[in-house]
Amino acid sequence: MYQEGHSGFNALLYAPFLPVVADTASLELALVGALIAIGVANLPDIDQRLPLIDHRGPTHTAWFAALVGVAVGVGTAAALPESPQGFRFGFAVGTCGILAHLAGDVVTPMGIAPFAPVWRRHVTLGWFKSKNARINRAVLLAGSSALAASVCLALVGPAAGL
Repeated sequence: MYQEGHSGFNALLYAPFLPVVADTASLELALVGALIAIGVANLPDIDQRLPLIDHRGPTHTAWFAALVGVAVGVGTAAALPESPQGFRFGFAVGTCGILAHLAGDVVTPMGIAPFAPVWRRHVTLGWFKSKNARINRAVLLAGSSALAASVCLALVGPAAGL
């Protein structure tokens, strides 16, 4: 996937959680989660700008996902010190955001090796090429729509007794 596809995919995957987090924790934390999910959506592709790292190499692994999760968890806990679940929430959304990126790359012919260097098994489903503009736009539209609907639900849900 390209940037818009990854952003849309992360928005689509986070959307069902936004109203739940808003209802069980706070709307503020739910919206922070949306920002995190979309914010990390394209982080693994930083490797394209780094000369000594292969594309879809170390930044496209479960280990990178966990590292980003820890960093985001620490950042969330620092940004929301009054939230007792800040670190765990940030860790979960940050890690899952990177894992969603990896899932988006698995469906392309190039695939990834998600557990390298421990296990170098290359995983690909080969459903469509990363540069498929229709797929990328469709996923962005679906994710944006789902996230917007979730924000609306979060805003009216508790007041409407949902």
